Amino acid sequence: MTNKVYVVTDLGPGDGGKGGVVHKISTMQCAHTIIKVGGAQGSHGVCTSQGESFAFSQWGCGTLEGVKTHISSEMVVMPEGLLNEADTLRYNCGVHNAFDLLTVDESALCATPYHGIASRLKEMALGDHPRGTIGTGVGEAFRIAERMPELALYVRDLSRAHLRQKLADCREQIRSDLAGVMRGEFSGADQEAAQQEMHLLYDDDFLTYVFQRFQTVGKRATIVDPGYLGREILSQDGVAIVEKSHGVLTDRYHGFHPHTSAIRTLPCFAEAMLRRAGYGGSIIHLGVTRAYQIRHGAGPMPTADPAMAEHLLPGSHKEENRYQGKIRVGPLDLVLLRYALAACGGPTAFDGLAVTWFDQIQANGAWHLCDGYEGSIGQDFFTPLGDIKVRHGNDANQLAYQEALGQHLLCCTPKLQTVHFSPTETRDNLFALCAGVLQEKLGITTRMISFGPTERDKTCK
Repeated sequence: MTNKVYVVTDLGPGDGGKGGVVHKISTMQCAHTIIKVGGAQGSHGVCTSQGESFAFSQWGCGTLEGVKTHISSEMVVMPEGLLNEADTLRYNCGVHNAFDLLTVDESALCATPYHGIASRLKEMALGDHPRGTIGTGVGEAFRIAERMPELALYVRDLSRAHLRQKLADCREQIRSDLAGVMRGEFSGADQEAAQQEMHLLYDDDFLTYVFQRFQTVGKRATIVDPGYLGREILSQDGVAIVEKSHGVLTDRYHGFHPHTSAIRTLPCFAEAMLRRAGYGGSIIHLGVTRAYQIRHGAGPMPTADPAMAEHLLPGSHKEENRYQGKIRVGPLDLVLLRYALAACGGPTAFDGLAVTWFDQIQANGAWHLCDGYEGSIGQDFFTPLGDIKVRHGNDANQLAYQEALGQHLLCCTPKLQTVHFSPTETRDNLFALCAGVLQEKLGITTRMISFGPTERDKTCK
């Protein structure tokens, strides 16, 4: 029986470096399965010591090592994306059997191209007041399924006779939902793209194309019942890894509304999934953060500093796009890190921390940190020590509170400090320095630091 499951959680707004961390654990622990939860729109970058590289969305980050992937019931799947990712793995990485390495829970929710169109049109309609979205429709699919369960499309539907009608019903509802948006004005730069999106909503040939692609996934994918996770995966000897998308700071009720995901991102939800599957073994919770702050998309980021981009972003897998917006970087925000830890239950909710991209810090010979905000003490959103208060809830009042908190953070000025060292310092000494700072400031033990892109560049203690 599986004797250990690692749950890897991004403690920021995403982009923390989960891909390399999952890949390192999968190689170091000879993991048998990566269990995917969250949304299919993630881009988890992996570079191997064999010179391979890939940005994974739905396959796990151990795929290049032959580790199997299970898409759980807690994942929102993009069937069209599965075909595209399998083709890219085949032709760019030589993984000819990508679907042979994959099982998919039949109860996983599907995002369709129509959900993606809705997401992109809504973002374009916001003009100069972006919410931020990856634009694939994962959140739209989740919200519509909550509001109208009869319109939800699940993986089990991909091989059933009613698939085309389900897609048509979904399209009709989205056209109705977007009626006001489509009558509105779009900025000059967005007009052509918006027209193309609206055309696809009324193109029956596109509906046929989507239907055929989804049918193909239904035939190629190994679709399994909900009991498969416990019965077949967690019953295997060895180690499994839960690879999650998004980050704690985009959690639906603890992120800064509206710049959040529709799904829950706290590690307790992944643990609950394992327990429901009958797993009673060891669960190792590992939090992940870059050594500097990063946010790809709209939302509060008090330490954002455009002048630092050239020093921190070289080699990043992330690219700017219309729907997420700009990539911002800056000094590591320990206030936000403490908030993320507290939202998850505190430092004791984790068995350790993985710090990624420290090689960028090492190259600069200086580690810039924020350990507080000017004027935060005594404010309604802060504790007497200047930390952000955590409010728990899952209703409209919680969202209103989180939105107000986010607006307050937009006005916060960080208090910065710098740790200097020689760029030629040994990795052992840098590990000790980084771990010492984070233990003091966060109360958590550092277990892994990444000094480069591959698994061999990651030091574990």
